[in-house]
Amino acid sequence: MDSKIDILILTAGFGTGHLSASLGIKEHIQRTNASINIEIIDIFQVLVPRLSKIMYKGYNILVRKNPRLYNYFHYKDNEKSGSNSIVSNRYILSMLNNYILDIDPKLIISTFPVVSQYISKIKRIYGLSIPFITCITDVVSGWEWISLDCSKYFVATEDVKNRMLNMGIGEENIVVTGIPIREEFLKGSKDLSNFSLSKEDVILMIMGGGMGLIPEEKELYQWLNSLGNLKTLVLTGRNSHLFNSISEWRLENIVPLKYTNEVAQIMLQSDLLITKAGGITVFEAIASDLPLIIYKSELGQELENVQFILEKSIGEIAANMDDLQGIITEFLNNRDKIVEYKYRMEELKSHIDMKSLAEESIKLMKNF
Repeated sequence: MDSKIDILILTAGFGTGHLSASLGIKEHIQRTNASINIEIIDIFQVLVPRLSKIMYKGYNILVRKNPRLYNYFHYKDNEKSGSNSIVSNRYILSMLNNYILDIDPKLIISTFPVVSQYISKIKRIYGLSIPFITCITDVVSGWEWISLDCSKYFVATEDVKNRMLNMGIGEENIVVTGIPIREEFLKGSKDLSNFSLSKEDVILMIMGGGMGLIPEEKELYQWLNSLGNLKTLVLTGRNSHLFNSISEWRLENIVPLKYTNEVAQIMLQSDLLITKAGGITVFEAIASDLPLIIYKSELGQELENVQFILEKSIGEIAANMDDLQGIITEFLNNRDKIVEYKYRMEELKSHIDMKSLAEESIKLMKNF
């Protein structure tokens, strides 16, 4: 780690969205002022390095196998102010306080709710004076994100801001930025050459987010392969079993892709996206004018993102395989509908304000 850190971004590895948001924040701040030194740190690798891998593995199993139990804790933490189930362990708080004092940043940015709760407690118990920003990484305004002494909240939409005003948060403390996304999603050109795709084809992208939760049924891919003028790109991520299976099926209109750093480019050249309703993914799709088909989203924050998608009419929701096939068929039979969804996403894209995010962060840093 560099000896002098201007901005410390604290995050966590539950899924990939919080880290992705952190990277987006770092990019946009440094694009505004390249001399600012920013470090992104996984808080649990600092506090409990030996346990962090076990924690993340347990989380992955929980959301895959028992989303209802996950939702129980999610909604319990959001019932009211101060209901967060975080354990106020003085040893942990002291360790984090000493870590922050050792780094001595001018600003702390949190992209994970527990981080915000920890920083708030440290400020009250130990008198930490460093300002901190909470960046909410879903289209939500739950109490788990709200903490005392937070200098600013970066939020996804005006609707989230209004709900937070009703919760008693001061308007001067809320900045509507959209959910932070990497710079590559906000620029680029449509280039079909990488995958030998025809401009006449509808390009369907399937992506399961950081955990790779995407359909694996052979019958679905055989059905997609049989549809005329449809090419399907399947981002299997680190799911080598699915990549190998699709490759072995030899379906000429299905292209499986392993883990790739070219997600932004693939989104830009696609017409429809089947995915989960993660906040980062939703705003990456908005930036790419890519209509959404949300499949089997079950986690609490995803369900709140689903409400946003429905309210803004930028996607369709499939609860099961029959729904999914019906929605795809409808889009293919009425391609004007794809154009309409893209138009609405273009309107929303104009409200993604990474410039304000960078400017507000730099202003707080310099005023400390």
